[in-house]
Amino acid sequence: MPLSATLPMLLIGSLSANAAEVTHLAPALRGDFEIRYDLEAEHARLMEGEESVGKRRLMTNTVTYALRFSPMDGLGLFVEVPHFAGEGVRFTDTNTMSFDPREDRGVMAGSPSMADPAITRGSGVGGTWIGISGTPLSLELFEKRKDRTSWKIDFGFRFKDKTSFYSYGPRDTRGAGTGAPALRLRTAISGKHRKAQPYLVADMVKTLRVTTDVVDADGTVVAEGLELRPASYINVRPGVEWMVAKYGEDGAQVSVDLHGQFGYRSPQELPSGIYLPSILDASADQVASMSERTEILVGTGVNWRFMEYVQLNVGADFGANSGGRVEHFYDVNARVGAVEWQVHTALRFRARDPMFDGLKASAAQP
Repeated sequence: MPLSATLPMLLIGSLSANAAEVTHLAPALRGDFEIRYDLEAEHARLMEGEESVGKRRLMTNTVTYALRFSPMDGLGLFVEVPHFAGEGVRFTDTNTMSFDPREDRGVMAGSPSMADPAITRGSGVGGTWIGISGTPLSLELFEKRKDRTSWKIDFGFRFKDKTSFYSYGPRDTRGAGTGAPALRLRTAISGKHRKAQPYLVADMVKTLRVTTDVVDADGTVVAEGLELRPASYINVRPGVEWMVAKYGEDGAQVSVDLHGQFGYRSPQELPSGIYLPSILDASADQVASMSERTEILVGTGVNWRFMEYVQLNVGADFGANSGGRVEHFYDVNARVGAVEWQVHTALRFRARDPMFDGLKASAAQP
């Protein structure tokens, strides 16, 4: 096909109604299999009063395998299995935690500097998510109703995991993730205005308490039966998905996503020493309270559907958070403005065989 004929096809696209990515749900008797990679990182300066006492870098690499199936239009089931390829904490340019008898507490300000501690690394499979999805309104699934918006709701439950980032497990390896069960409610709504699809997503995860032993690298039980409460969070993401092109006869299309994100992470209770480079022996077997925080990010992404059955999504986010008290035992804070960045990639295989349209039509006949 000559270029002069191809360009109009790319720009004009089709007129069929599509749901934005955030409100998409497969039609009846079809589904998706997705492999998703997420990188989340944070770089914060640790402060005690007005003095810098170290730098901290957090990084988590997660590969998630997700299977979604719709037994009927507007209703879906999903299973997600996250694998933490690597979770780590690194400290540089830090001071030693020393005991100050005058203050009767540990201090880092004015203490001698220390050699950079070894990076704390963990990996392993996290707790499995199972859940149900529903779309009371859909531009895509219920075109005959002429809905003006698409609305999707997800309810999910995450099972407890036997290992976590807070302790060593079998084969003397540190786990990853929280190890705690959790509940998730996610709701998303989107509309359509020409080629733009504005949307709003609210994602709420309630992490439940978990009781665990803390084991060090030598297999020694540091503490028994600690009750931990990892953070719960709420994320709100307003954005717009812009359809750039639809082309060919195989359902290929390209869209660009622009969005912001506002997040809140609740206070949490975790083993002392995970997010500080040095602690006193007195808190080594204790649960430390860590403060809440908020974050603001902006991001963009590209959703490229090569054909009806295969799609690749890539995106990135950048922002900062409010920092906060690292542990209640010590007067050390992550400075306001700690930098965050995220990278997201997802390869999705879409089961959309048209033979199921005929199957539904046959089932509807008397």
